[in-house]
Amino acid sequence: MKPLTNITQLKKGISFLFLIAFSFYSFGQGAEKKLSGGVGLGIPITFFTVNSSLVGLYMGNVRYSFNKTWSLEARLTSNVFYNTPKPPNPPKAVLDGSASDLVSYRTAMYGFHAMGYYNLPNIFGLVTPESNWLPYLNAGIGMHIYKPRATYVNGASMQSLTFGKPCRDYQVGVGTRYFINSNIDLHGGMEYHFVESYWLDALGTNKKLDNFLNLYAGVSIKLGAKPWDNLVDWSHKNIENPKESAKNYSKWAADVTLGIPYMFTPVGYSFTGMFGLGIRHSFSKSMGLQLAYHHGNLSGGQDLVPVVVIPYTEAESVKTFSTKINQFTVRAYFNLRNLSSESTSRTEWNHYAVLGGGFIYGNQDVTFSNNTSVSKVKVYNKSGVQNIVVGYEARKYLMHNLDLIAGADFSLNQSKYFDAAPIKPNLNSHLYFHTGVTYKIGTSKDKEHIDWSYVSYNNYKDKSIQIEQVPIIEKPVTEEAPKIDTSIAVAPPVVEPTPVTPPVVEPTPVTPPPVEPVVPEPVVVAPTPTPVPTPAPAPRAVRRARPAPGTPTSPSAPSTYVATDEVTPPPTRYNVIVACYSVNKLHIAKAYKVKLEKSGYSPSIYRSSTNSRMLRMSVISTSDRSEALNTLRRARKELEPESWIYIYNKQ
Repeated sequence: MKPLTNITQLKKGISFLFLIAFSFYSFGQGAEKKLSGGVGLGIPITFFTVNSSLVGLYMGNVRYSFNKTWSLEARLTSNVFYNTPKPPNPPKAVLDGSASDLVSYRTAMYGFHAMGYYNLPNIFGLVTPESNWLPYLNAGIGMHIYKPRATYVNGASMQSLTFGKPCRDYQVGVGTRYFINSNIDLHGGMEYHFVESYWLDALGTNKKLDNFLNLYAGVSIKLGAKPWDNLVDWSHKNIENPKESAKNYSKWAADVTLGIPYMFTPVGYSFTGMFGLGIRHSFSKSMGLQLAYHHGNLSGGQDLVPVVVIPYTEAESVKTFSTKINQFTVRAYFNLRNLSSESTSRTEWNHYAVLGGGFIYGNQDVTFSNNTSVSKVKVYNKSGVQNIVVGYEARKYLMHNLDLIAGADFSLNQSKYFDAAPIKPNLNSHLYFHTGVTYKIGTSKDKEHIDWSYVSYNNYKDKSIQIEQVPIIEKPVTEEAPKIDTSIAVAPPVVEPTPVTPPVVEPTPVTPPPVEPVVPEPVVVAPTPTPVPTPAPAPRAVRRARPAPGTPTSPSAPSTYVATDEVTPPPTRYNVIVACYSVNKLHIAKAYKVKLEKSGYSPSIYRSSTNSRMLRMSVISTSDRSEALNTLRRARKELEPESWIYIYNKQ
């Protein structure tokens, strides 16, 4: 009954930690952001009678920051210590409790801890908005449960079927946090663990406490923090709240990859195939989490001379092997382009660092050098083979809902059995070179995925744009009222009505009767330091009688257009307008033109006629109506929601 009581106590302890975390969240996210969560990976250096092989120690935590100086953390840990002494210990009949007793051992261990943190820069006065480092001291207490098993040189073995009595674990350490952005910190350091147990190396008769030093690194997610409302630890980095409206991005994506795995083995490797499926959620523009599944075949072989007696655990005994693996992992994706700042406009490539972990399950077919074979042999324990994933991935933007993927993953696999030759010093880790596609869920032409966020994104919400809704000017207007712009900000579009025959006031007697000139084709002179228009034949005027009082007259046709160095006539029919300026604001228009060029556009400034008193900023001039409408949609999303189309007819 005692083991069951211990398990019950552990469950109560874990429940208590989650209760603490919930309590932190309930009052910790007030005016100042105080709650953060994180994951980490440690590499313990053991001080056992028989030190452990290289293993990983997985950590998850919830932390509450009381102020800039003090914080409290609840942490869960999981790891396995194991080793097989090299060279093997010789057999002996009587065990004496020394390291020579062991053939091998494996101890699974789980723990929960309460940790206090004290930020050091507050002592030394090093807190500045420019510094991204935040050193700290930490100390705490925890409880471990563990389940050892061992094989001894006298042929005996020991295996605990249940977890034993929890043991206390005291920790002291030093580390630092590194500020990436308002949502993400990196953290790392070292902690010394004083463990009240002799049995972590399965040699409990040797009264030496099994202490260890944990070297760790990880990622912290600062819940709800913003650049103007950082986690209280980083409150000195707060900026002024721009009070911008929230941008509506999609955050879910599905990944499909195909590739080639390569396993490191002395047997010899044959290239095979692997595929992967993943569902990914991006919490911010810089960080996302993926649940991934990979299936593949790790195969190899070598030419051997047939023998009768073989050592089945040696690489020299394996003729061929084929191991089908199913890999389940959780992976963190860090968007390197968006870690420190956001691009001014959407780029074509994103680059990611990948870090994760999980388990592998697999079955194996083996043929040995004596031509005997076995099939469908499990290469994992009940819980699977632990593996740590580190990788790089690049994504190419194809369209609003599709990306192209290319990258490589390295999986550190805690197993020597994938090549059927476990008696060797190296683990059977593998690389996965892959390509594929990402389907960005919930995106549209007017809604980007958050991985492709950029500063000038406008989140155009009108999804029902139709051709008929585009404001169009069919002909240029001769006279325009001046419009004064007060800044470089995009001015509202000036919609000019279709010309009609308006009533006019009869001219005074001193005004000569109107004439209707014959207007020649416009002549454009190339820019010169002193533009000189090419002489044109004088128009032949046709006089007609003065109209009767009250009779409307036709408007005058625009005069011949002459280009200048900065202002040109529209070259073609359809022009997408993103801003308008009065003619005396040319310097402002030119400054905005430079900004548009840096964003990837080909802008131009023009006047529709020499009599026009309005400058228009066009980002495209084309004779293709569909191309103009597509550019209009982009301009409404990226530049100005009220952009419009002007149709220019040469006179």
